[in-house]
Amino acid sequence: MTDIAVQRGPLWGHTPASQKRRRDILVAGKKVFFEHGYALASVDRIAEVAGTTKRTVYDHFGSKDALFAEVIAFASEQFVLLLPSADTLPTPLAEGLRLFVSQLTDWVTRPDSVRFQRLVIAEAERHPQFGQVLYETAVLGAEQVLADYLRARIADGQAPDQDAARTARLILDLTINGARVRALMAVEGAGVSLDSVAVDLALALVMGRTR
Repeated sequence: MTDIAVQRGPLWGHTPASQKRRRDILVAGKKVFFEHGYALASVDRIAEVAGTTKRTVYDHFGSKDALFAEVIAFASEQFVLLLPSADTLPTPLAEGLRLFVSQLTDWVTRPDSVRFQRLVIAEAERHPQFGQVLYETAVLGAEQVLADYLRARIADGQAPDQDAARTARLILDLTINGARVRALMAVEGAGVSLDSVAVDLALALVMGRTR
């Protein structure tokens, strides 16, 4: 993980007021970065929207780069929390897998999500740490939810023993990425309904029928 990605938590202050101020800055940062992009977003404007001072923003985050990385992580964590958890997905494997993939596809192709991904991708060549934070927080976060669900289905005998983390990654590569890429490229019809063939292949992968 990059140095900037591990700078989680306030640089000073652990009081409730300090933690609230930090969250307010993250919310303001997300709004301003979305509106203006990374390059044109100013720390002065973020401080104004957060109702605080530029000095306070720097006290909490150290730099604009670090603030943007934290905003990416903050938004990504919010995204993962919107997904169904392993415990709330239906217990029948086929039903649970289909629901998770369907909801994840819906979320990653929504306009706000696509805009956020484009914002990070636009800066990734010059600031690869930003893409790393998005990957480690959003992508791996979604994979972790699915891996936890698969482990539960292995434990209750619905699926054979396997590397759940590896299978989860393969499933999401198989079922999600096509729709996500089409949405990123503004291809008409990017938000089409879930491809049942892809889910059937994913289920076969879980059950070991593709080996």
